[in-house]
Formats: sequence, structure tokens, C-alpha cells
Amino acid sequence: MLFVIAAHSLEWIRNTPTVFPYEQLGTLALLGVDTFFVISGFLITQILLKELDSKGSIRLRKFYFRRFFRIFPPFYAYLGVVAILGALGVVHMNRWALVVSGLYIWNYLVLPNAWLVGHTWSLSLEEQFYVMWPPLLKWLGRKKSLYAALAMIVLSPVSRMITYAVAPERRFYEWAMLHTRLDTIMFGCVLALLWNDKNFQRIADKVLRPELFAGSVLFLTAIGPLFETSLRPRYQWLIGYPLHGVLISFVLVYAVKKPTSLPGRFLNLRVMRHIGVISYSLYLWQEMFDGPKVSYFPWNLIAIFACAELSYFLVERPALAMRDRLEGKWKFLSKPPRAERQAALQQPSATEDVL
Repeated sequence: MLFVIAAHSLEWIRNTPTVFPYEQLGTLALLGVDTFFVISGFLITQILLKELDSKGSIRLRKFYFRRFFRIFPPFYAYLGVVAILGALGVVHMNRWALVVSGLYIWNYLVLPNAWLVGHTWSLSLEEQFYVMWPPLLKWLGRKKSLYAALAMIVLSPVSRMITYAVAPERRFYEWAMLHTRLDTIMFGCVLALLWNDKNFQRIADKVLRPELFAGSVLFLTAIGPLFETSLRPRYQWLIGYPLHGVLISFVLVYAVKKPTSLPGRFLNLRVMRHIGVISYSLYLWQEMFDGPKVSYFPWNLIAIFACAELSYFLVERPALAMRDRLEGKWKFLSKPPRAERQAALQQPSATEDVL
């Protein structure tokens, strides 16, 4: 999230696009979103696998119910504020852009002159992933889902090239669309699917070395951006996205498995943990105060964090509290999966045991 804020701020000076201090710094925003995709794929798949392993299936109703209260309230609160500011003439806002963003299809219907909702492309892609992946994981199971995730990683460069050839109007939007960006998010899913595998853990213990971690970070933040700006799209479409997915995954595994390392201790600082807690609201509100508003530095940064804190305490936490209350009352959400019910029916009753 901090990468996104830094990149959006460095790309704009005095309200005009600039390459100060380096054009490559603009790619930090995409790196931040790519990191979010890998982490999201990892965490969501872990949640689903935990239920799959313990219950024998996945309760999709419960999953989507919980996601609804986690994602929608802060998102639509932000869109509501943007709509009000647009109606009052404080900001210029395309009404269709609000509709497209609210329907989570911005990544396929990008509209011009709509900076305030431009970042919803990644949220749209994430919601489309939620629609696709949990049912697929439930249907295929752990092993076949691993093969499916690996296939998506391998086929994503092909999908990007096919899209370039058959859909000229979609060219250079490969960074935003689900079918062209699945490889990045699938790296996180593969990590979760392999996490408890003994062979994976053994290999991870051997390769998780400080020098490889430092090299991965250096490539992602310095060398990779040079390739992106000089060779794009040839580098990014064919090599860049999967390579960055591998390196981000390595950095993630290193930070998780080595909490006492310098990166692990840094990420576990209280301030960093709090930034992680409010990261969703930070991402939502940064778009209103960076980019063209970077000339108001440092007040724009103060405004970003202030709005994120307000969103977290006034919207996110009450929504999660309501979710927990409703989940306890709505019994259909706790209804066991069919496999668990069938297993229960096959067990002899107490009366049968006595007889």
C-alpha cells in the first residue's frame, strides 16, 4: 500500500505528470498491487483450505457473507463520498465511471478522466477472483486445484498475447483484466496449496537465504522497473508478470517463515501491523489525495491516513461487528456442507448403539 501512495505521489509534481526523479518509480504502484494480489490469493486460499480440510467441503454462502461485510461497506462509503462531492461540484466526476466502479467491472470498462475511481480496477479484479476461485476450489479439491492454478499461471502469457491479437481495443489494458492477470494472484493460491507439503517446506528451508531475499527485493524495486520501462510490453507480458510473481512469493514466504529476521521484525513493528489493519481503507482513500493533489504534500498524506482511520473505525469495524452478530443469528450460514451431513447420517444413532 505504501508503494502505491509513494508511486502516485512521485508521478505528479505541481499538478502535472512528470518523470521526477525517475520514470521507473511509477512502476512501484503496480508492484504494490501485485504484492497485494499474491498476499490476497494466499490468505483467501488458506481460509478456504482450512474449512475444506476440517469440514470436507466449503460453505460458499458463509464465505460470501463474510466477504460482503468485509469489502462492500468501506468501498461503497468511498464511492458515496465521491458521488456527493461530484454532485456539489467539488470534484469533476463521470457518473458512468461511478456506475462501472460500483459494479466491479472497471478493469474491463476503463473510462477516461476518472482518477478518483481509477484504482478500482484492482478491486474489480479481486471481486472477480472471489467469484471464480472458491467454487472452483470446492469443486476440484486441493490436488486438482493446484494443477488448475499452475495451468492458469502458464497460460496467462498466452492469454495476454491472444487478447492483443484479437481485441485491439483492449491492447495495453493487460495489467487490469482478470483473464490477463490471473498468474499474479494464482502464485499466492499455489503457495497456500503447497504450504503444508513436506517437500515444499524442505525446499523452502534450503533456499530462504538473506542474500536471495535481498536480491529479490533489489530486482523488484530497481532492476525490474528498468526492464518494464525500456522493454514493455515485450518484457512484462511474457516474462515480467510471472517473474515478479515468483519473487514476490519468495519475499512473502521469507517474511512469514523468518519472523526474527530484519524484514520479519520490521513487518511486525506495531506501526506496520496497524498499517496492515487499515490497508484496505488506505488504498481506497489515497486516490483522493495523491496524484494531482500531491502538490499539497505533506497535508495530502495526513489526509490519506486520517480518512483511512475514520473509515476503519466508523465503517469497517461496525460492519464487521454486524457481520458477527448476524452470523450468530442466521443459522443457514452455519449449516454444515453436504459431505459432512451425509457422514453424520451414516453414523449410528445413540439408540442403535444401545440396541
